Amino acid sequence: MDSLASKIGDIKEEIIKIQENYYVIIPYGIAGNIGVFIGNTGVILIDDQWAVLSRRIKELISTITSKPIKTIINTHYHFDHTHGNLTFGPEGIPIIAHKNARTRMSERQVIPTYHNVVQKPFPLEALPTITFTDKSELHEGNETIELIYYKDAHTDGDVIVHFKNADIYHTGDVFVSIGGWLPHIDEKAGGSIYGVIDAANKLLSQTSGTTKFIPGHGPVSSKKELQDYRDLLTAVRDNVVKMYRQKAKLEDIIKDTQIKIHYENKGGENFIAQVYRAVEKHENQYRAEKK
Repeated sequence: MDSLASKIGDIKEEIIKIQENYYVIIPYGIAGNIGVFIGNTGVILIDDQWAVLSRRIKELISTITSKPIKTIINTHYHFDHTHGNLTFGPEGIPIIAHKNARTRMSERQVIPTYHNVVQKPFPLEALPTITFTDKSELHEGNETIELIYYKDAHTDGDVIVHFKNADIYHTGDVFVSIGGWLPHIDEKAGGSIYGVIDAANKLLSQTSGTTKFIPGHGPVSSKKELQDYRDLLTAVRDNVVKMYRQKAKLEDIIKDTQIKIHYENKGGENFIAQVYRAVEKHENQYRAEKK
């Protein structure tokens, strides 16, 4: 992770207005999208990227408001969304996250979806100071900010943030909208394609055509784009399930699935293999429960 951090300082970023008082900082490199809400008394950030970018993040925010950063919400534990805690935590800014995310930040993690990058334990002052296990709410003026736990999706500590009045969601890496890019699912940290699809289905069931989504990576998206994402993942999962039950070999499942979803980009093989492992686990559990 240290080698990655040293290369991050020169990536480009821009701050984009979604509607009055709601913005997103979009990076062009290995870093997550930051949601920005300007409240009555200060700024609430959703994720904080890398410590080396903290000064630039503050400079970007200063172009839209003079109010200070008052709260940070971590959508999950991964370094490209939380490394900025190393700067903002020691400044005394409260950081909110799911309990599981704090636990993972406090321990050494090896992240296979990032080529086995080692994420070192965060120092105490950089860990989330407020945690919850299911759901929480913040109130800022007329805005109610829901923090909703989605179990075993991208990780075992995913929080989706809903600005109810504005009808804007920050999904963290439960949803990514970069074209031609399959998502990273951290299976070692409890993530599963089943959980990601379940999360997408829940979001689709409770949102409208005017809802805006800030994904973990990629441009601000609509419900239609989330639906397309859900449909792609469902097609991958369902094809793997069908061929697994037919006792097909993994290499044949990968080739067939890539053809069916028209995805032959580098990295697709690893994702489909990961889905295969999730399907195998799910099918074995189902058979055990039926006995």
